[in-house]
Amino acid sequence: MSRISFPRPVRGTATAFNLAAGLLLLALMFLTVADVVGRGVFGQSVLGTVDISTLLLVTIAFLGLASAEIDGKHVSVTLVEARLGFKTRTVLSGIRVVLLLVLGVLIVWGMGEVLLSAYERGETTNDILRLATWPAKLVLFLSFLLFFVMAVWKEVLEFRAFRSGEVPESNEVDAAIEQAHSAAQHKDSEGTP
Repeated sequence: MSRISFPRPVRGTATAFNLAAGLLLLALMFLTVADVVGRGVFGQSVLGTVDISTLLLVTIAFLGLASAEIDGKHVSVTLVEARLGFKTRTVLSGIRVVLLLVLGVLIVWGMGEVLLSAYERGETTNDILRLATWPAKLVLFLSFLLFFVMAVWKEVLEFRAFRSGEVPESNEVDAAIEQAHSAAQHKDSEGTP
């Protein structure tokens, strides 16, 4: 199976989230530098740095989830599964689809409830600025929603590939392991020590 192609709007949204994370990270860097310089030169911190930094860190950490899923950049260990038979891998792929779907629905539902609660109650941070927390919770909700849609979609495509008799393209590590394994088998078949 070749590289999974996602619709342009989905890729565009994931790219926009990634870009936003980069810009927010840049803003966080400038804020941190300003805070350190302010403490060193003027003897006082930038007002609200802790509030702002906390909210920015949360949003930055989760904005790249969908993009990482689309690009296959999440950490995965397929050492055991790569050695299993074709039918077993097909069954495991089906199980992953169901588990991802259930987990995704539960997490997104819970985050939606937390988001609505924070908005309705006017929840704020505990520090000086008393910033509203719902915008960061909205980012979390949208990030996880897009991530789980991508993860389920990707796994369904992999499951369909297995069912149709294709072996889905493995990542580079799996390919290297497979290449080393076949080279060792070839060496053994030639009878060299």
